[in-house]
Amino acid sequence: MPAEKCAGRKVIVSFSLGEGLPYFQRFIFYIDDKGIQDIRGPGRKRYVHISLRDLSYKLRKTDEQRDWSSPAVFTYSVVCDKITPDKSLVHGIAKRAGLSVNDIDCSTIPVELPYVKLSKNIWGELSSLATAYRCHLECAPEKSLVFAHSPYQTNEKLEMSNEQCSYTLSGRDIFYLRINERADLYRNTVRLKVNMPVSLEKQEIWRYDDAPVLYDEQFKKYYPFRDSAMREIECGKYEAKYHLFDGSGKERNVVFADDIDSQEEAENRLEYEGGSFSYTHYDTTTHHDKAIITFARESEGDLKRACIFGKPIVLDLNRSCFLHDADGIASFGTAALNITGTYFSEQEINGKPHYEDWVIRELAERLQVRREFTVKTHRALFNARVGAKVQLTMRNEQGAMSNVKLGMSNEQDVYSGVITEFSFIYKRDSAFVSTFTILEEGGSSNGE
Repeated sequence: MPAEKCAGRKVIVSFSLGEGLPYFQRFIFYIDDKGIQDIRGPGRKRYVHISLRDLSYKLRKTDEQRDWSSPAVFTYSVVCDKITPDKSLVHGIAKRAGLSVNDIDCSTIPVELPYVKLSKNIWGELSSLATAYRCHLECAPEKSLVFAHSPYQTNEKLEMSNEQCSYTLSGRDIFYLRINERADLYRNTVRLKVNMPVSLEKQEIWRYDDAPVLYDEQFKKYYPFRDSAMREIECGKYEAKYHLFDGSGKERNVVFADDIDSQEEAENRLEYEGGSFSYTHYDTTTHHDKAIITFARESEGDLKRACIFGKPIVLDLNRSCFLHDADGIASFGTAALNITGTYFSEQEINGKPHYEDWVIRELAERLQVRREFTVKTHRALFNARVGAKVQLTMRNEQGAMSNVKLGMSNEQDVYSGVITEFSFIYKRDSAFVSTFTILEEGGSSNGE
C-alpha cells in the first residue's frame, strides 16, 4: 500500500507476557498525516518510520475544517447523562467527531448548564468540561472515549473505587526511585471568575426604540411613521437584537432565547394610532439572539409600542468566587491560582453553587504539600492507566524513604498516589521497562 494512503489508518497495539500466552489489547493508535515513511540512508541502510497518535490527537484536528463562525450551541443540557444522551453535553460534543453513544463510557453528572457555545476543538472542549467537573478523560481501547470518576456523579460506586489501588509496587519491584517536592503546585488562594449563563422567565426581550422619537402630553414615547421618510424597519430584514434591562436599569444582552412570541402574538402586542401596522417578515428561528423582521403599514401613523417576548438566557458577567487560607498567606505570602472557564454552573451542590464547591475542593487540594515519585520497574504493567491509583511499599531502611513517612507500619513506609504519566520501553535484547510518574495524594498541609 502506498505510504500516503496509510495516513489515518488504525493500529492496534497488544502485549503478551510470554511466548504462547494470550495477547492483551492495550492501545489503539492512528498513523499520523505523514503516513509510513520509507527512509533510505548510506549504502544499504534502510528503515521505516511510523508516528502513531491516539484518538485525542484526531479529536484536536477534527474541527479544523469546520465553520466555527457558526459554532454549535447547546441549551438546557446536563453535563453527562448516559440514560438520555440527547440532553448530555458530553455526547453532544463527541457526536461532532462521529462518536456514537456506544463509543462512550461515562458516568451521569446531572448538573444543568443553561447555555454553552463551543469555541475550541472537540478535545479542548471535553478537557475544559473534565476540569470543571474533576473527571477522568481518556481515549481508551475498550471505548473510544471515557468520561468518568467525578465527585459530582450520581454513582454510589465512586467512593469505593476511590479507596482502591490498582497496583502495589514493593522495593523488590523497583530498580529506580526518585522523589521530587512539587512546591510549584501549592496555592493558598483561589480566584474564580466566569461569565455565568443565567436562564430567566419569559419577558420582554426586544422593544422598538429607533429615532426619531416624539413624546405626547403624558411624556410617553411614540414613533412617527411618515410616507416622506421610510424607516429602516420598513425597508426589509431589520435586525431586532434581543436585550433586557435589570433592576438597576443596566442593559444586558441576550445570548439565547426560546419560547418566543409567534407572529400573531407579536402583532397582538402592537400599539399604534393611524395606519394599521403589521409584520410582513417575522423570523425568530434563524438566529438565537435576534429576530429578523419587517414592518408594513397601510397609511401614515404613530407607533406607540412594538415588542417581542421570549424566555432569555443572559450572561452574568464576571461572576466570581474568592477563597483563601489565612494561615498559609501569613506563613508564605499570597500564592494565587486564577481560574476562568465556560462550564461552571450555579446549580447547588452540597448546599453551595457548583462553582463555589469547585473552588473549595481546589483550595483544599492545593494546600497539600505533595511529592512526585518517578518509578522504574521491570514489571510488565502494560495495563496501567493515567489516573489509576498506585501504592508503593518500601522498607524503612531503604535510603531517603525512611525519612519521609506518609503512612507507616512498624516495618515499612506506604506511599500512595495517582499515575500522571507513564512510558513503556521494549527492546528485543533488553528487559521490559515501565516508567511511572506518580503524584502523591493526601500530602500534609504546608507548614506542618
